[in-house]
Parts: sequence; structure tokens; C-alpha cells
Amino acid sequence: MMRLQRPAPKPRAENTIALINIVFLMLIFFLIAGTLAPPMDSDVELIRAADARAVEPPRALFVTEAGILRYQGESTTPEAYLVRLFADADEAPAEPTTAKDGPVVKLAADGRLPATRLIEVIGRLKSAGAGKITVITERKAE
Repeated sequence: MMRLQRPAPKPRAENTIALINIVFLMLIFFLIAGTLAPPMDSDVELIRAADARAVEPPRALFVTEAGILRYQGESTTPEAYLVRLFADADEAPAEPTTAKDGPVVKLAADGRLPATRLIEVIGRLKSAGAGKITVITERKAE
């Protein structure tokens, strides 16, 4: 009697449903995480700079052309802003909120604001207790 070899078993097809589920969940996560940044103040046109990174200013303090301070769409003072910045620090994502001298302030000034007025605003923020102050600009189109 002659024995025939049995055919080798076919490999099982991999289940891709788990991979599809993971990709779908990541898509949903990034759609939600991308909308958490507060929108820019519509009354402010940012200063233009030639060498700047393109980043949306998160939790920035805006200064209008008239020198009015605005935070999340509401008028504010340097002192009230710093108090609110500490209150919002618990809800903020993991980003440095304090320097060794005081809280980190991200200042987005209107490009039409005179430089002398901007220096006055920075001085008021420093005297109110701000630490590092970063002026946010807009990248100039080439």
C-alpha cells in the first residue's frame, strides 16, 4: 500500500478587525484632542515674524490694537489674568505653567499695537507677578 502525503494545513488568516478598531479609536481621539485648544481672539491680528514656528497659541493672553487685554474672549486685567491662569492650571494639559520667577505668560499682541504700548503691557504683567513672558507672533508669508 502506498501512502500519500497529506497537504500542509493552510495558515489561518489574520483577524484585522482588532487593528481596524484601534485605528478608529485613535482617529476619534485625535479629532477630539484637536478641538480642545481655545480659538484665537477675532479682534487681534498677530505680529508677523519671518522666522517663527507655526503654532496655535494655547491659553494666550491677547492684546488688542487699543491695548485692551483679553483672555478667552473676555476683557481682563494683568492681575485677574494671573489669578485665572493659576485657576486654569489644574485643567491645562501638561505644559510648563510656571517659571522660577512666576507663571509663564503667552502674550499674543495685535500687529497694529504700538511697541511702546506693548512694553507697557509687559511691564504691567511683570509688576503683577508674571515670570517668563513669551510674545507670540505670526509667520510672515514668503
